[in-house]
Amino acid sequence: MQNLKLRVFDALLSDLRAEVENSLSASKDAADYATNVEAKAESQWDTQGLEASYLAAGQASQAKQWADAIEELQSERLELLSAKETIALGALFSCEFTDGIEYFFFAGVAGGHTITVDEYVVTVVTPHSPLAMRLLGKKCGEIFVLPNGNEGLIRDLC
Repeated sequence: MQNLKLRVFDALLSDLRAEVENSLSASKDAADYATNVEAKAESQWDTQGLEASYLAAGQASQAKQWADAIEELQSERLELLSAKETIALGALFSCEFTDGIEYFFFAGVAGGHTITVDEYVVTVVTPHSPLAMRLLGKKCGEIFVLPNGNEGLIRDLC
């Protein structure tokens, strides 16, 4: 499973890089439209150009957030890829629930992001997520209870 962790980590970085590029492209498109003659206000109530400029700024901000996430992951690479004996930052683990097995990667950023590697769909959880708060410090084989009352079992951990 350690080799899977490296592939998940690399796939997460790749996905985040694509998010940066998409956000930058969307920001550029919105900025181009905001300054286009077609966006020129025809009346005091016409705000297309202004709205496009707000969208461009928002997309640029999103790109920066993704770039910051990449930088954080890269700076914590050794920590995140080291083997874990308990659920902690860098843990790749699976949990068995009544409806099946789910895979998770515990990182400091990109919570909720999903990565598909081989047949595994891995969800990134951060320390702020309700699931991570329930699992922090637990070991393989331990049972935990979710906020909704459902139980889970930690199956694999690396």
